[in-house]
Amino acid sequence: MVGRAPLPDPKAVLVINFRYHLVSLTAVFLALTVGLILGTAALNGPAMEALESTSQGLRDSNEQLRAQVTQLEEQLGDEQEFAAEIAPTYLANRLTGRNILVVALPDADTRAVDGAVEMLGLAGATVSGRISVLDDFFDPAHADQLVDLVDTTTPATVTTPVTYDGVQAMSHVLAAVTTGKAGGTTVAITPGDITTVTTALDQISMLTVETAPTGVADGVLILAGAGSTDSDAEVRNTGMVTLTNEFALDAPTVYGAMNSAGDGNPIATIRADDTGTVATVDNARFTQGQIAAAAALGDFITTGTVDHLGIGEGASALLPEAA
Repeated sequence: MVGRAPLPDPKAVLVINFRYHLVSLTAVFLALTVGLILGTAALNGPAMEALESTSQGLRDSNEQLRAQVTQLEEQLGDEQEFAAEIAPTYLANRLTGRNILVVALPDADTRAVDGAVEMLGLAGATVSGRISVLDDFFDPAHADQLVDLVDTTTPATVTTPVTYDGVQAMSHVLAAVTTGKAGGTTVAITPGDITTVTTALDQISMLTVETAPTGVADGVLILAGAGSTDSDAEVRNTGMVTLTNEFALDAPTVYGAMNSAGDGNPIATIRADDTGTVATVDNARFTQGQIAAAAALGDFITTGTVDHLGIGEGASALLPEAA
């Protein structure tokens, strides 16, 4: 009788299978290790040298750009210092005996406004009021509130335009009480009229008064930021243009923007719709722009010349020619 082969021991089979898998895994990890070593060796060769060369080139380029920026900043500082030194001579007598109202709009740099006021003084002007119209004034959510305010604050001598635009109506009233004219016609304005309007706007956080207006203005300097960029930007920026145009109806007006950047910047709209009623300066953030604003007002008031000054699109020169 032929004998049957003995069955393999299950424990032995299990040990063999485990050893097989262990050897396989060891081979895989060994292959990965060898690959990493070979890859690292390759990178440490020409590829690594190329990468290091590129990185060094970028570092050198960045250093060069930083040096250029520093140089430009120093050059700009020198130019502004020079502009400040020549300002008294350049501006002398351009606005002698003139009363100028200063209006700051949202995002106007306070230091730039202070600088512009200083330049008005060098030109011989008297600041007949300094006010800041705040962001809430141009908020479309407050349009009805402005309409109601017009009804309760308008002096008896002022006729408001027939409009549902609260910004336009209130701007018309504000311009009237701070310049002494309404729609270009001289009107009687009392100190009480001025206080009524400015206090009402101040109480609802739409306006602040730095220097109380006298109610007389031969010219108006409006200083503003780059305009609004929020979800209501179009309405707000349109409102800033509307306010500017209302003041321009009453007195020669210069709109000085801190810069001309941004698609919705009101200065771009004013220049595009140029009707010869508003002069502009697009670099009022800097001393040179503040000098230009005072000079532009002098030109507008004395000769009727409407200048567009600065470095942005639509500017014809940095400064008017010396008087």
